[in-house]
Amino acid sequence: MGSKLRLETQIVNDTATILLKGSIDEDADFKELNDLEAKIYEFDFENVDTLNSCGIRGWISFVEKIPDTKKVVYKNCPQIVIEQISMVFGFIKEGALIESFYAPYFCPKCDEEKKVRLLTKDIENQKAPKMICKKCNDEMEFDDIETQYFSFLNR
Repeated sequence: MGSKLRLETQIVNDTATILLKGSIDEDADFKELNDLEAKIYEFDFENVDTLNSCGIRGWISFVEKIPDTKKVVYKNCPQIVIEQISMVFGFIKEGALIESFYAPYFCPKCDEEKKVRLLTKDIENQKAPKMICKKCNDEMEFDDIETQYFSFLNR
């Protein structure tokens, strides 16, 4: 089971970077993020380890309250977050930008699955970019169905 959600917020100039750590579940509380004095909200999901339906409802309720005048950026989204963005309407605020995310790759030579951080701007025509295994230098295979995995880019 994941750990309680912790939020670490740093505001520099007009940008609030919010690191989310742990579980987005029924105990997740986003109240401390209300009324941030920033023009840009950058949500870093890298350390989110679990999500459940109650947490997702709470997240959607929170992001709906972010004023449309604010820019919202999602960064370092793990696979579990990408799956929610693809399946659950409202998980990503309308107009928000997904800057970076993790995608599943597999190295046949090493017989290892790896989560590779990708930049959204590097995805063209819902095709996974070629990745080289850092361990053996062979090309890795994308370990999902590209059109399904990258469907969140069409939102």
